[in-house]
Amino acid sequence: MIGRRFICSLAAVLLLLAGSGAAEAAKPVPAELQIAGATLVLTTEAKGVQIYKSVADADGHFKWMLEAPLARLATRGKPALYHYVGPSWESPDGSKVVRDTDAPVKSVAAPDAAADIPWLLLKVTADPAPGVLSKVGFVQRIETHGGQPPSAAPIRVDTRIGVPYTATYRFYAKAP
Repeated sequence: MIGRRFICSLAAVLLLLAGSGAAEAAKPVPAELQIAGATLVLTTEAKGVQIYKSVADADGHFKWMLEAPLARLATRGKPALYHYVGPSWESPDGSKVVRDTDAPVKSVAAPDAAADIPWLLLKVTADPAPGVLSKVGFVQRIETHGGQPPSAAPIRVDTRIGVPYTATYRFYAKAP
């Protein structure tokens, strides 16, 4: 009897702990990155790299500058989109969105800003091809892990490195 009660109690405690950890893991999206009236179309999980290139600043010192992302995005473990320079997101169905360069990117520091790239909200323009992205007007990047450039300065110009990162990308249809 005591053994069964102990096992049941232990299981209950472990479930409570697991539940509280999951609640902590899902950070709320900051107000600056929320979109009023937009409809969520797709949520994906990204695994990829942030590609950095070494450049010289005006004083001749070398520094890392973001050149492009390169990632695969999946939904429930199934490939869904590709993410690359532009920034652009492309679906295997032929639909594609690209950042609208006329609209400013909204950015909020990640909870661990030293290690993780910022959370973003980007206005995008959809390619006229029909498909899952054809009505998308905004892309939100949240829950980032990794992707920051090395803290050590590069030693020459034009060196390129890929820094691994993961993130959640949410795609929203424009508000009517």
